[in-house]
Amino acid sequence: MFDLLPSRSGRVIACGHRGHSIDGHENTRPSLRRAAELGASLCEIDLRITRDARLIVFHDDILDNASDGTGLISQTDFADIARLRTRNRNGALIEGQPIEPFEDILAYCRNLGLALIVEIKDRFGGADYLDRVVGHIRQAGMLERVLISSFDYVVLRDIKQLAPGIRTMGINYHRLVDPAAAARSATMDVMNTDYPQFAPDIAESLHSAGVSVSHYVPPPQHFALRRSYGLDYLDLLQSHMRAGLVDMLVCDDVAWIIDFIKSCGLTPTRLNFTES
Repeated sequence: MFDLLPSRSGRVIACGHRGHSIDGHENTRPSLRRAAELGASLCEIDLRITRDARLIVFHDDILDNASDGTGLISQTDFADIARLRTRNRNGALIEGQPIEPFEDILAYCRNLGLALIVEIKDRFGGADYLDRVVGHIRQAGMLERVLISSFDYVVLRDIKQLAPGIRTMGINYHRLVDPAAAARSATMDVMNTDYPQFAPDIAESLHSAGVSVSHYVPPPQHFALRRSYGLDYLDLLQSHMRAGLVDMLVCDDVAWIIDFIKSCGLTPTRLNFTES
């Protein structure tokens, strides 16, 4: 089971958001493989469920934006989705990839030596959905290599009741009154705060409660124009990193994450797993 608080020893986990997706197809084998090649220890992927109850790795609730298909995933059988190919959101002409079942991506990442953040996107009733998620993770031997994430903190609480050994990450877009209390209410192990809501007091509150701090940032191009106007968030982020406030940095561009962590005088964590 990997260390979720590496900031205590001057290290940071580099996480590829949907793999190394900046110049490829998100949530696919090539994006995950490239992330691992570039030095990521961890990648975030997204889960959706089809009409015939197959869990697939795909971000949107519709097929239109990131594949050559159309329609709601929840109203489409897996056999039809399996015929489709992914499409780059930015219009880059890259060869499309299959939309894969969750169990296949779990096995692939295990072989790559990657840990995973699995974000549950769908709304659902009852425990059957979470039972399926946990069952696939157990079968793949990935229980100690997976974090379950969600914006829905009730989901995080419930999946821990089903699988007490599993670790979870809450996603936060807000300035919380008491971040540690929010984390405790869902028994989460990690809280991720997206740019630009991250603040030192959030990280300090979480660390005081033994909760890991994750921070998602857009690719560096996002900050270039702002820097020309005198707003240098990356300089501020470097100071946060050097102060040990961040355990995990998440971005679409894994090569940039690795270089940025090193520029802070810190070491990107490389997770090594032995076969169990």
